[in-house]
Amino acid sequence: MGDIKQSTEQHTQVKNSAGLPCSYELIDRLLRFPTMSETSNLELIEFIESQFQRHGIATHRTYSDDGQRANLFATVPAEDGEMSGGVLLSGHTDVVPVEGQPWDTDPFTPTIKDGKVYARGGADMKSFIGVALWLLPQVIEAKLAEPIHFAFTYDEELGCLGAPRMIEEFGQRGIKPRYAIVGEPTLMNIVVAHKAPQRGRLTFRGVPKHSSLAPFGINAVRYAGEFIHFFNGLVDDLRDNGPRVEGFNITYTTGGVNFAQGGSAYNIVADQCVLEYDFRIVPGTEPEELAERIRTFLREDIEPALKDEVARVRSLGGADEKALGKVGVDFEVLARVPALNTSTDAPIVKFAEELGAVLDGGGESTHVSYGTEGGQYYEAGIPAIVCGPGSISQAHTENEWVELSQIEACERFMIEILNKSKA
Repeated sequence: MGDIKQSTEQHTQVKNSAGLPCSYELIDRLLRFPTMSETSNLELIEFIESQFQRHGIATHRTYSDDGQRANLFATVPAEDGEMSGGVLLSGHTDVVPVEGQPWDTDPFTPTIKDGKVYARGGADMKSFIGVALWLLPQVIEAKLAEPIHFAFTYDEELGCLGAPRMIEEFGQRGIKPRYAIVGEPTLMNIVVAHKAPQRGRLTFRGVPKHSSLAPFGINAVRYAGEFIHFFNGLVDDLRDNGPRVEGFNITYTTGGVNFAQGGSAYNIVADQCVLEYDFRIVPGTEPEELAERIRTFLREDIEPALKDEVARVRSLGGADEKALGKVGVDFEVLARVPALNTSTDAPIVKFAEELGAVLDGGGESTHVSYGTEGGQYYEAGIPAIVCGPGSISQAHTENEWVELSQIEACERFMIEILNKSKA
């Protein structure tokens, strides 16, 4: 895809010649890439990269293990060549799937109606990326006192999987932004804190048998059920006795086993069952402690019980030793996103307020239960907030939309970032 050319004059206009936000052409192009998580985003990354390359700005990619998805990081340096400090503008390129959702329009063909843009990713969060790219030519032309950084990531929707590789890479090059602004949809309000998501998977392996011969088999679903019972008790304990953090709409850690898949038929003893759980952990609680409580339960309760089952089946005679050798349970933490816990009095909050963003202004709450890459910047020692166009209530829904007025508000916010960064 070719470059989208922009003039300096466009940046000073309220709307373009079609009466749309000046950044809309770029946003429209981005929304047409079906970059669902775990699918390739490389075509979109190439398009974004071209916007930097035509200005002679170096870009840096870091890839997923399979090489099919990439992060992109770029820095427009200060006039004196300084590459560290300054503001980082961060957005994820992936979107959630649309399967099973009753859309009224093609989710990857942006549709404007009644002052809103309908498309997957309109709110979450390609509008922010489009506005950042729209700002780029003016950033290039400006004499900057400090650099402006651009970061675009992959697989955020799967647990912020891409950002850590990018953060490590630019850290190794000695680049440490002064502030990070993550453009998730907040109605351009300032979010200072979010919980720490943790996603885990357990795979239970048993021995299949015809259900009429159930004593000669080991039912994986049974032991998966025992884990679910344990997990629900753990979540209840966190609710009743765990720490609480005021400011969140749900002040305690929550969780659930939200995916279960096991067995093959009603009359076959299930030889496998896979569970996936989700925690949303309040700041101040160590996520690894919860993972360790799961490991302890598996080690002290499930694994001994499965060993007893193996011995019982073997004692019946005629056991399939190959099948018995596979009995067990595997546990892996698939994603861990650190909490964001910026103080409302932090300099980055004051900085954003000076740019026109609002703290607790009736839009998004200052404390949210979902996770973002802001927690990863925060953990890396980069002060971070979340602030972007659109509402989180529209994210992941059918007929996802963002108001054009929100895009315009984001444009004004970006221009103020640039003005603050000038020499």
